[in-house]
Amino acid sequence: MVHPTPRSRPLLILYVAATEADARDGADAIESIREGPERTVHPTASVDRIREWTPEVDCVVYAGSVDPDDTRLSEAVDASGSTPFILYADGQTASRSSAGVDGYVRRGTADAPVHLVDEISWHCHGDGRSRNSQLRDRGRETGTAILETTAAIATCRERDRLFDRLVDGTVDVLGFEYCWVATINFGELVSRAVSSAVPDDQLGSTPLDDPLSAAFRARQSIRIADVDELEAVDPPFEHARSLCCVPVGDVGVLYVASELPDAFDATDLELLEGLCETAESILERNWTETGISNDRDRLQRERDRIVEQYNRLVNDRNRLEADRNDLVSVVASLSEPTIRYELEDERPVVADVNDPHEAVFGDDAEAITGVPVAEYAVPNGLIEERTSLLEAIRANEQHRLPCRRETVDGVREFVLTVVPLETGDEDGTGDGLLVYEDVTESRRRRRELAAVSDRLETIAELVEDETRTPLNAARGYLELAEKTGSREHFEMVENAHEQLSEFFEALTDVAGTDLEREPVGIREMAHRAWIGADTADARLVTEDDLLVAADREQMRELFEHVLQAAIEIEHANTPSWVSADAAGPVTVTVGATDDGFYVAGHRPSSDEHGRTDPNAELLVDADDTGTQLEVVERVADAHDWDLGVAEDEDGTAFAFRGVDTIET
Repeated sequence: MVHPTPRSRPLLILYVAATEADARDGADAIESIREGPERTVHPTASVDRIREWTPEVDCVVYAGSVDPDDTRLSEAVDASGSTPFILYADGQTASRSSAGVDGYVRRGTADAPVHLVDEISWHCHGDGRSRNSQLRDRGRETGTAILETTAAIATCRERDRLFDRLVDGTVDVLGFEYCWVATINFGELVSRAVSSAVPDDQLGSTPLDDPLSAAFRARQSIRIADVDELEAVDPPFEHARSLCCVPVGDVGVLYVASELPDAFDATDLELLEGLCETAESILERNWTETGISNDRDRLQRERDRIVEQYNRLVNDRNRLEADRNDLVSVVASLSEPTIRYELEDERPVVADVNDPHEAVFGDDAEAITGVPVAEYAVPNGLIEERTSLLEAIRANEQHRLPCRRETVDGVREFVLTVVPLETGDEDGTGDGLLVYEDVTESRRRRRELAAVSDRLETIAELVEDETRTPLNAARGYLELAEKTGSREHFEMVENAHEQLSEFFEALTDVAGTDLEREPVGIREMAHRAWIGADTADARLVTEDDLLVAADREQMRELFEHVLQAAIEIEHANTPSWVSADAAGPVTVTVGATDDGFYVAGHRPSSDEHGRTDPNAELLVDADDTGTQLEVVERVADAHDWDLGVAEDEDGTAFAFRGVDTIET
């Protein structure tokens, strides 16, 4: 609100009414009042003229229609701009017509024109007095009561006591005995603090849809001049005529009642609003301080919990460091090649190796630290072996896995033991050790023993099957020759001896073969050859294992050549329209058949993931293939094996048949 400063000329007032006659009557009534500053009143019934007169007048008094459907009031408020705008209307419509209005005077009473002149003087400062001077006119006691009530409310920390002080202070400030505070409770306004004069037994709860709850719903003060004139409003108690309803924030409502009609003026309402705003601020302050106190206590508890957790983590860290130092000492003291692994992003990587590991495999510890365990411990392409190792580590249980690795002394056989440690996470997966046990010599001796046993069994079978018949024949004919002396019988004995001589020559071949046959596993040979061959990004799949009697070195040489040939053939036969990136790696499968074994290449362009046993109907002799596999043919011939090649749209397979197998 912009209030003009006092001026020497008379106040210029624009009086707006519904009709020109009403405007003239109202203007005459204002000018007839002797009290107050000198004034000049211009009557009009046109809202449009307000905008024209606004720059000249000191105040606009609107006494026209305030019906909600009539836009004249809102248009008049807009047209008045910053000029003080006073609504001069009856009490029934004042509460719903206060938007944009600077002052209100109830019309229809005998002294209404006098009140209107006072209101005009107040807003225009025509009498030279401020609001503080008017408050002083009401007495020093009222001012003191306001200060004391405000101080009492400001120092209150308890909600119920604050409401009691608000009620007592309102009685002291305004001098009205009927005062109470009602707060919201389960959808109703229920009295919480009541002055002694209020008949407590007559105050009930007030629903939110009740007219007396309108101030709470709208968060706006309401002044009811006469309850008896409003049919929709029931008096809160008997003999109550006028009522002020002032919201206390979103908590409740302060009610002040009087047995006299029109007992409250605008100043009373402003005082009540000031007290309620103070109470609202203190309630918010108390609520905020309570929240801050609760937050402080919560943060203190959280701090204590974090400190406790920090101390626990420090203890765990110290324990883990001690365990790690012990573990490093254990790893260093082991005589077997050992890898210590740990988890990074749930993936096992090499953390450290001991000196025997560096000596056996020739790998520097710093160079392989951080390398994924599966990539380092298993040669490229052995997908099944990598999967088995990772599954063993994730199981967090001790496992023993067969393994073949390239060492400084060539390819050696190991048993790789996964040893999980108790320093892992709570999910059961943690750090651990991979211990290599060299079993090359023990397995070689086992194979040699199996070969000797196989030869002895073969010799025993030959002796049993091949010598008995010639010896029996020789014995029988020798007896006949002794009896008859016939030359023919001696010839039969000689033939039997020749059969025995041929048998012993065959027996000599079995006992002293040049191939040095021994039990050899096709899976082992495939893995050894794969490590030594140029396999690039190809993958090896070993579906079955088979123990055959063969020369170990020639067997390794055979697999090296046939694996290399399978990879090169499949790369060469990949369709030209398939790009290298789209084709993917070649897959080579090694498996057993009914009478031997096979090596099959799988082309990248095929939708298959591997090959099964080659189709016997598609097999042809190696001489007809056109491939230069002289070494493979030589080794197969030396072992009396039949070599066949099958080719279809999926790839090429090499099959070795007529192979002597050893039962395990």
